[in-house]
Amino acid sequence: MIKNIIKQTKNLFLSILAMFFASCTDVDKTIGVDMIPDDEQFMLVTDTLYPSVYNVTLDSVMTINLQYNSFGSYYDPIFGTTTAGMAFQMAPTSDSVNFGTAHTVDSVVLNIVVTNRTGEDSYDQTLKVYELNKQIYYDSVYYPVIDINSMINPVPLATVQYVRTPQDRWETSDTLNIRLDNSIGEKLVSAPANVMLYDSISLFYEYFNGLYITAEDVTSGNTGRMNRIPLSTLDISMAVYYNRDGKDTVANYWHYSSGYMESFTAVQHDYTTATHPLKVNVASLNDTLPTASLDSTLYIQGLFGVTPMMKIRKDDIQNWLASKNLEKEQMAISRVLLEFDVERFDGYDLDKLVTSIGLFYRTIQKTSDTATVSYPGLTAITELNSTLFGGALNKTLYKYPMKITYDFTSIIKSMEKSNSAIIYVSPYTQLTSTSYYGTTTYSYIEDQAYLYQTLLKGSSSSHPPRLIITYAKPRY
Repeated sequence: MIKNIIKQTKNLFLSILAMFFASCTDVDKTIGVDMIPDDEQFMLVTDTLYPSVYNVTLDSVMTINLQYNSFGSYYDPIFGTTTAGMAFQMAPTSDSVNFGTAHTVDSVVLNIVVTNRTGEDSYDQTLKVYELNKQIYYDSVYYPVIDINSMINPVPLATVQYVRTPQDRWETSDTLNIRLDNSIGEKLVSAPANVMLYDSISLFYEYFNGLYITAEDVTSGNTGRMNRIPLSTLDISMAVYYNRDGKDTVANYWHYSSGYMESFTAVQHDYTTATHPLKVNVASLNDTLPTASLDSTLYIQGLFGVTPMMKIRKDDIQNWLASKNLEKEQMAISRVLLEFDVERFDGYDLDKLVTSIGLFYRTIQKTSDTATVSYPGLTAITELNSTLFGGALNKTLYKYPMKITYDFTSIIKSMEKSNSAIIYVSPYTQLTSTSYYGTTTYSYIEDQAYLYQTLLKGSSSSHPPRLIITYAKPRY
């Protein structure tokens, strides 16, 4: 009789606690250790698990219509060379419809506002602007590793130098006035009348696909520079100056991210040019099989570069529970803390670390853990979850602690359906969707548009990433 009462008490407590977890929607999802009693029926236990964490390239995330786009070329001795460019559509403004019957193009000027830079201000950077030879479609997939050369006319419309003088460096933003070849102006002022109707913008996009701006690879011995462009009204505009029926006039065009003017970022990472002893190990990138060798250093690189990926396997969870002589239904998880230690070394500027990191994940990887699995593309926002779990840098201990209680509990519950959960570590980001006529079509990781760079201690280091799990279990 007494045993039955104790058993019923245990089951009642665990049921109430499970209901509490399920109903927490507007409060902190991390439950304090002191909320679970350590009494005659239950005991509190803290265990540390060391999951497998790999370096992978985050090259399967959509880059369509980012809030910020980057162009330039930047060298880092750990990450090698990163070169980026932006492709974008432009639309005529309402006053650029009637070109008249006779016209001569005087000049074409592309204006771009650069609001932020990473690298050398004094570097004399060579920029190039190309015309797109393929249309950008709102319902197409654009990854950072897209073959951009197949989408542009090989002859540039402009090749210009971008260097910031000491006087420029007092300003936080620059406006680049890039003189384009007159041929693009001739194409625009010669457009058929139906193409220039503002209400039929799709016809214009078929006629003029848009532009692409990038930079030549940074020259050896230099850091180079990565430049960032916001997408708001008139941050990118173009003016065609021409003579119409004997009168000088101008036709204006602009890019505005408003749901029907598309853009995307193309990025190339060349890790083979890195020279530092802690450089990215190209041979181990994307190798996440059970036989893979785990690196001692993990990397967080913005612009869709290298990022840590943590795999929580069903077998690992089952083995852990078996070692504790537990079934998952017999435990109530109070707190799960994920910790990463920062990799520190001479000459590494710790002030440039990512200030906050978060996790985003595809809840379950529905494939065999022994099979060769390609890197999963992250294209549907419904497949992803993202939350800021704390993740702020502890500048005293140089650790990134993240409370992931709710999500770890959800992953354990989902293990019945598949073999492993995949979690990616990134600068804290918002998963953002883009809608077209009310239909969500894209997702992307907003803060990946920044060139963040942070090094963490890896799974084979003396301080590997760890899950610190506190839970209550029956005292028997």
